[in-house]
Amino acid sequence: MDLQAIRTFCRAVETGNLTAAAKALHVTKSVASRRIQSLEDDLGVRLLARTTKGVSPTDEGALFYERGQRILDDLEDAAQAVKCTEGNLVGNLRITAPRSFADLFLGPPLMDFMKRHPDLKFEMNLTDERVDIIGGGYDLGLRIARELDDTSLIARKLGTMRGHVVASPDYLEKYGTPEKPEDLRDHYCVFYSNVEAAKQWRFGSGPETESVRVKGRLTCNSGQMQHEAALAGLAVSSLPRFFVHTSLESGALVSILEDYPQPPTALYALYPEKRLLPLKVRALIDHLADWFAEDCHASNL
Repeated sequence: MDLQAIRTFCRAVETGNLTAAAKALHVTKSVASRRIQSLEDDLGVRLLARTTKGVSPTDEGALFYERGQRILDDLEDAAQAVKCTEGNLVGNLRITAPRSFADLFLGPPLMDFMKRHPDLKFEMNLTDERVDIIGGGYDLGLRIARELDDTSLIARKLGTMRGHVVASPDYLEKYGTPEKPEDLRDHYCVFYSNVEAAKQWRFGSGPETESVRVKGRLTCNSGQMQHEAALAGLAVSSLPRFFVHTSLESGALVSILEDYPQPPTALYALYPEKRLLPLKVRALIDHLADWFAEDCHASNL
């Protein structure tokens, strides 16, 4: 039985779309379709129900997916065990991560990991947009969030990220300094469009959470632009510490509402649920967890 056909079928089930499955496997849609048709012919059963909206497994397909994916996971782990010698990992790693965070923080730990494992190849997709980790065929995704809602993925927390509400000294001199969260209603704020409730800023934690609706002139999907808007004295920004720690230390920005902390966010490593996590993925997650746990790195998260 053709392993590529099994792999293509499993990816089609995960993505619910032949085009997405083909893209993840770097083949054309027609090649992916022929592989699955060949697999169905070999087994003598229909594995996928095809509609104009995509594909879904039949009862037989669901049963075959469960066992087929287990086979692929076992093969991946077996290959890693055979190829890895003296801790040296081999193969390819496809990773997606937030660009803003990666540009500032991910380079050093990743370069250090690459030096330790010279036979590993990396494909990085850095974007602040939300990425379909399974559908994109990624081994690992990094995500910054207060709450995770994707139950199809396994998550490991790598670190807690502190947030700051910041403004420039010029802005505060011109418009005054907010003393409590509700004072923000009278100020200009900048919104991060990748957050669902971008204009509802939350303060506190647990049952004591307070929500304030803010206003402003700028909405964007870039933390860096939010930072620049604050530096320019145009708005109040709510940003993770990794964006603003240098500006806070230099005095270019001032952290306000310190007595009203925002709910913490966290950096998570996300990966598809598998019975056996590939050694290369496990090693990278452990490396990142150790890196961001160190005081010298964690202090700026």
